[in-house]
Amino acid sequence: MKNLRSYTKPRWPKPGEKPHNTIELLSGAEFEGGDVVRDIGMYLSPMLEPSWPHKVPKRLLTIMKGLRAEPSLARLRQLEDAAQTVLDEADAGRSPVLAQTIAVVEDLVDRSLVYAAALGCQRAAMRCAVLAFRHWRGRPTSFANPVTHGLMLSMLDYLHSADLHVAPADVRGYVQESRHMQIWQADGDARRLTYLLTLVQDAIDTPEAGASAPDDPEDRAAIAEDRAGIVRQAPPVTETRPEDGVLWFNEDGQTYTGADLPLAPGMVVIGDVSHVKKSGKLDTDPVKEAEPIIGKRLPLVAPPADLGAARAELLGEFPHAERIVDRLLRPQASRDSVGNPPVLIWGPPGGGKTRFARRYGEVMGLQPGVLSMAGLTDALPITGTPRGWSSANFGILVRELLRTKIANPLIVVDEGDKIGASRHNGNAADALMNLLSPETSARYRDVYLQADVDGSRVQWIITANTLDTIPKPLLDRCLVLRLEEPGPEHLRTLATSILQDVRTDRGLDELWAPPFDGVEWSALEANWAKGGSLRALRRLVETVLDAREAGLRQ
Repeated sequence: MKNLRSYTKPRWPKPGEKPHNTIELLSGAEFEGGDVVRDIGMYLSPMLEPSWPHKVPKRLLTIMKGLRAEPSLARLRQLEDAAQTVLDEADAGRSPVLAQTIAVVEDLVDRSLVYAAALGCQRAAMRCAVLAFRHWRGRPTSFANPVTHGLMLSMLDYLHSADLHVAPADVRGYVQESRHMQIWQADGDARRLTYLLTLVQDAIDTPEAGASAPDDPEDRAAIAEDRAGIVRQAPPVTETRPEDGVLWFNEDGQTYTGADLPLAPGMVVIGDVSHVKKSGKLDTDPVKEAEPIIGKRLPLVAPPADLGAARAELLGEFPHAERIVDRLLRPQASRDSVGNPPVLIWGPPGGGKTRFARRYGEVMGLQPGVLSMAGLTDALPITGTPRGWSSANFGILVRELLRTKIANPLIVVDEGDKIGASRHNGNAADALMNLLSPETSARYRDVYLQADVDGSRVQWIITANTLDTIPKPLLDRCLVLRLEEPGPEHLRTLATSILQDVRTDRGLDELWAPPFDGVEWSALEANWAKGGSLRALRRLVETVLDAREAGLRQ
């Protein structure tokens, strides 16, 4: 397991042979020529020949011909649905089908999922993760077998793909690439997960020789622990103190104490800095300035316990952003810490994009900070300023980590469409792209500290009025969401929220600024009849409050 040599390079179809079968593709084998479109043709063509020995229902043949002629996600979904219908009817006895044909149709379902996942379908990626796990669990535990090992690697990669929340590329946006290069980075996680799953599987599924399973659940648990090599049952975390020295489990003689186990999600963002030279200036020492987070395990903020309440709070202020709220909150239900890919929210001016991004961060506990790109002529506010300059300082990443003392704060990049094109002291867009890429942000070198910083869990939301002036490489790194202008149907919710903000800004108690009455609502509705900018609505709200102070309404 620790010295695998058989999964060190891509597994391509051999010349003159058939394309890889579906299980091999699920385990990370390559498509024909590294191209999913070409593989679809190679896979379907034999089944569409008159000499094909297995009879396939005509409705499937029609879809298969269309898919071969013009591959697309929609046709793959049609094929999957039609094939599944054939299987369901056969199971129900409504349509007798030969056993050989059943095997072909089952493979059509699985194969269509593999193809759809390769084109970016998240649902298909999740289904493929389940298929990969099922095939792995049903095979002999041979870690030297590239298919067995690859199934676990591929399962993790499919799970990662299903969590990216990006729009499917379909055929027109599909980029050929080696599947081996896509999944090899999961190798370390796969080895650890394979080991743990093997322990669990052995503990649950393997009865003791010559003995039946005990009736007492505690006795069964004790046997399972013995098989898994656990030294003693781990007490609840709340009852364990670091100084207890409790041994939690043993792997190859290595023991772990309560002090080694984190009580909550967290990570070290700045590790060893012993290689960093001291600054020449006596009054500045970057290492000393960053000391609060160097070598410290910063917490990762967990999602709110009640995501429904968080959703209600956001929609109470931004009723026109329901689609975006759900898009950002939905993935948090299965995460131990708040996380989303970089997000770009765009739409007409005055729609509340920046305010929404900031409020989302506050509701989620991410302590948001705002970086305005309007008028930014160079990259120094992002990258930081090197030592030797009078204005030497950390980059945005270290500044926000120092400010918040959490590992996944939210940075709101405002006016992203106004990013400058100047390359004097670096280009701001290029610097931002390095921070948005998971690979580079995990080892981001701060020029002032002269040490690597792990910013891979930092959250980013960029706001923009248009996509036309945003560099395409920057767009490619983001989940792009459009925020439409609020309509007149959102007036009462928005005006009530704005009224509360104006009360806070002016220091007014609710007794001195009560809710709007019928006449005031009529005035607001008449002057905001088509909806539009929230800035204009705020001016209307302020005008109504000023009219109250001016005297009687006519």
